[in-house]
Parts: sequence; C-alpha cells; structure tokens
Amino acid sequence: MNVIERIQEKYGEMTKKQRVLADYMLENPDSMSFMTMKNLSSRTQVSEMTILHYCGALGYGNYNELKYEFRKYINERNKIEVQRENAYLNSSVPEYELDDKQNLLYQVCQEEFDLLKLLFAHLDIPSLFRGAEMMLDADCTIFCARGVSLQIADFLSMRLAIMGLPSIVINTELNDSVQSALPLLKGGTLLVPISLPDYYVMTTKVCEFARQRRCRILALTDSLEQSPVAPFGDLVLTAPASSRLFLNSPGGLLVLAHLLSAALDIEKSARHTSKFCSPEEFSQVFTKKMKGTR
Repeated sequence: MNVIERIQEKYGEMTKKQRVLADYMLENPDSMSFMTMKNLSSRTQVSEMTILHYCGALGYGNYNELKYEFRKYINERNKIEVQRENAYLNSSVPEYELDDKQNLLYQVCQEEFDLLKLLFAHLDIPSLFRGAEMMLDADCTIFCARGVSLQIADFLSMRLAIMGLPSIVINTELNDSVQSALPLLKGGTLLVPISLPDYYVMTTKVCEFARQRRCRILALTDSLEQSPVAPFGDLVLTAPASSRLFLNSPGGLLVLAHLLSAALDIEKSARHTSKFCSPEEFSQVFTKKMKGTR
C-alpha cells in the first residue's frame, strides 16, 4: 500500500486537523517529497507536534519516513506515466502527409524559420541584459529542466563555466538530482527553470519551493500565459516552440539561450572584476606544477 492509499484508507478515522493535513498532501504529493515540516506547518496552519502525531497515525516513525514514502510514490507514479506516454514517444507522421515527403520537410523548415522570425520580432534586448545581471549577481545559478529543455540547461551551464560563473543543472526527472540541489536553494541563489510543453510538473514544483526559499527566478519558457513556471519568475524570457511533428521545437529557445549568454559575456566583460577569474586561477595550478618539475 503506497502513502496515498494509506491516507485515503485512514481518512475516516482522522481528526479535523489531521484531515487538513491529509487534504493538503493528497492535493500536493509532488511538493511533499521535499517540503520541510516547518513549511508544511505554515501552509496548513497545523502545529509541528500535530504533524508528528499524524505521521504516527499513518504508521510512520517520523516526518522523514513520510517524505520518503512520498518520494517512493512519485517514482512509482513516474514509471507508470512513462509507460502511458510510450505511444506518444513512438508517434509517426500521418499517412496523408507522406505523399510528398520533400515538400513536407520544406514546410517544416518554413515553420522553423517563421518561429525564429517571431522570436526576433519580439526580442527584448534590455530583458536579456537584466537576465545577465541576475546571473552575474547570483552566488550560484541552478538550472532545472527535463527532456529537450535539459539540453538547453546543459548548454547554458557550459557557457557559464567558460565565463567562470558557478552553476549546476537539476534533471527534474531524477529524484536524486532534485533532492541533492534543494539545500542550495536559498537567498543569493538564482534558479533558472527551462520549461516547454508538456510543462513537467516537478520543474514547476522546484520553482514553487525556490520561491518559498526566497531565491530569485529567471524563467525560460515558451509562453507567459500558458507556462506554469512563468508566474514564479522575477523575469521571464520566452521563445515560440510550436512544432507539427513533435511536442515542441527547441530551436527558438536555444537561440534565446545563446543570446542570453552573449549578453552575459558582454556584461561580465564590462564589470572588470576578479569575481570571475577562477578558470585562469585553476590553469595557474598546472603552470606552477610544471615549472616546479623542471
């Protein structure tokens, strides 16, 4: 019996306060995998002692055991969802589109070109520099993404490394990757969620947690209106991503990421500070060693 089934089974025996906790957990199972007891108490207006008694009523020894069970539940649920989505992963082009394959690919090329025209038509240069300043001012930049968005996160992290800026990448499909980064989400940290349709829920939940921890958030996505990460952003940069053959096209967002890194390099160069000299200092370690061996 998983944790959700256990809560549902015991719901009729619970006190009023315990039902408040149960309702919150049933509505927010993803958040429960990393939420602290203090935050849960604040969100539900239920004391920490009552939460501990509730854990015991469910058969768990402490709050950490309850969180463990939620993480286990989420992992099992994700495995089931992957199987359900397998039909999408194996999707094919409809037969009626295959009469003229070259013309079909030409249409796809035109659509990609149109996406880039739309990106540049609405490109906000001052916002790119604002995003660059957020990265420069942060103690550390944490990217979070999954799927094709993760490739863009890796690209930006590589660009930051070249410039001597600290960053890490969270793969929000991997629970260990999420959990290991949670202690770093605090004041002074910049979170950069990268989210395209189908807007993976764990990426959004990491944004929600980062907001609770008072991180600044620079969101990269495709739509201010539709994307669930947009409301969490102190700054939101968008690029169109619609595609007829796949769920989304990463081309526009990759160009946007490239331009953001260009703005970052320009702004960093203009600041003339030693804050970003770690690559040069690291290379000197090898130079000194080589000189010492002669």
